[in-house]
Amino acid sequence: MVLFVALALLAGVVAAAFATWPLWRTHRRLAIALALGLLIVGAALYRHVGEPLALNPANIAAPTTIADAIGQLERRLAVHPEEFEGRVLLARSYMAEQKYEQARDAYALATAQQPDDSDLTVEYAEALLRTSADHHFPATAVAMLENAVAKNPQNQRALFFLGLQRMQSGQPAEAAALWQRLLPLLPADAGAEVRKQIDSAREAAHLPPLPAVAVPAPLLKVRVTIDPTLANNLPAGAVLFVFARSANGSGPPLAVVRVALDRLPVEVTLSDADSPMPTAKLSAQSQVLVMARLSLSGDAHAASGDIESDPQNATVGQADRIALVLNRALP
Repeated sequence: MVLFVALALLAGVVAAAFATWPLWRTHRRLAIALALGLLIVGAALYRHVGEPLALNPANIAAPTTIADAIGQLERRLAVHPEEFEGRVLLARSYMAEQKYEQARDAYALATAQQPDDSDLTVEYAEALLRTSADHHFPATAVAMLENAVAKNPQNQRALFFLGLQRMQSGQPAEAAALWQRLLPLLPADAGAEVRKQIDSAREAAHLPPLPAVAVPAPLLKVRVTIDPTLANNLPAGAVLFVFARSANGSGPPLAVVRVALDRLPVEVTLSDADSPMPTAKLSAQSQVLVMARLSLSGDAHAASGDIESDPQNATVGQADRIALVLNRALP
C-alpha cells in the first residue's frame, strides 16, 4: 500500500508539472498555483471515490495557501528524496515565492539527478544569480548557460541570460550578438522589448542601432459594428478577435488581430505581421474569408455566449473596407 501511495503521488506531481509547463516561461506564480492545485484536487477526489484509509489524512488535507502546499511537498520529499519531478516542482515553487536560497538548493539536488537537462540547468543558473552577493552570474552559472546554448542554440532563456551576463562583464558587443540570435524566436511584442536592449548594448559597444523594422503594408481593412440588440450588458474584459481564413474556411487563421474592447464600432487592419504561422502568410492568398468574434471570456477559442459576425469574402489587398456586423450569439 505504501508503494501504491508513493507511485500515485509521484504520478500526480509529474502530471501537474507537464500540465503547467507552457505557463512556466511567462506566468510562474500561476503555473505553481495550478500545479499544486492539480495535486490537491487529485487527493480530494481520491478521498471521495478511492480508499480513504490508504492515505494519511495529515498528508492529504487540502492546503489553504501555496505555503501549505509547499510544506506538504517538502514533507513528501523528505521521505522520498529521489523523486525528481517533485524536486523540480519544489524548486520552481520556491522561485515563484522568491525564496531564492531554498530554490538554489533544490535546483542543486534536481540537477544532480538529471545533469543533462539543459532547461533545468538554466533555471538553476537563474537561482544562482538571484543568490549571488554581487548580483552577477557566478562562473558555474555561466558554464551552465554556455552549455545550454551549445546544446540548443534556440534556448531562449539561456540566450537572454547569457547576454545579460556579457553585459554585466563589460562585453556589450557580445551581449548584443546573443540577443540578436534571440530576436527572431520571439513574438512581435516581446521582440520589440528585446530590440531596445540590443540597441542599448550596441550603443555601449559604439555600434549603430539595428535597422528599423519594415512594417508590413495592410492587406485588409475591416470595420466591426454590433447589432444594437446584442450591444447591452457586455461584460468587462470582452475581447474582439478579427481574423482571416482561407477562402474555403479550412485550416488555422491566416491573420488574427486581438483588440481589447472599449468601444464599437472599431476599425482594424490585417497584414502579414498578423499571421500566426510564418509559412502561411496572408499575402500568399488571393481570396479569403474575414469574420469577427467577440469573446466574452477573452479566450480565442469560440465558446457559448460569444458573439460572431457572418463571414465575408474579400480580396487580399482590396482598397474597400470590409464591414462586419456582430449579429449572432453562439449557443
